[in-house]
Amino acid sequence: MNKLTLFLLAMVVYYILVVVVISKLFIIPIMKVMALIFFIGAGYIFSRKMRRKLQ
Repeated sequence: MNKLTLFLLAMVVYYILVVVVISKLFIIPIMKVMALIFFIGAGYIFSRKMRRKLQ
């Protein structure tokens, strides 16, 4: 293989590794935090509506 093909192959492997590692380290925890905030907010709003109905 010539140097250009090798370089492009290395870039592709590096890009895939970086995307996978960054998504595992950053995006998934951020999504978990966002989901947690969403569920807490939804539960809060729902419990407020239920409390109003019960009164």
